[in-house]
Amino acid sequence: MTTDNVKYTNYRTTDIYFSAYLCALDVPMVTSEAVSEGPKGKKLAWIFKVPEKDIQHLKASFFGGTGKVHALKFCERLKSLKSMCFV
Repeated sequence: MTTDNVKYTNYRTTDIYFSAYLCALDVPMVTSEAVSEGPKGKKLAWIFKVPEKDIQHLKASFFGGTGKVHALKFCERLKSLKSMCFV
């Protein structure tokens, strides 16, 4: 998918903390989908529209501990994502 000569990919993750990080960076969420349901409830995957050139940097900054987002925004997004798990 391309927009203004930028190639986007629909990046899918089941990691709620990485999803909250992407949301806090205002990366657009395309949708969410149930991937499994078990004794602890349903497990969701979140799908984000991410520029292809940015995904490796986003992953490295989050998992490497160098990413910076507004703490309150991160917490609000995490709370919102958690509520999606129980709807």
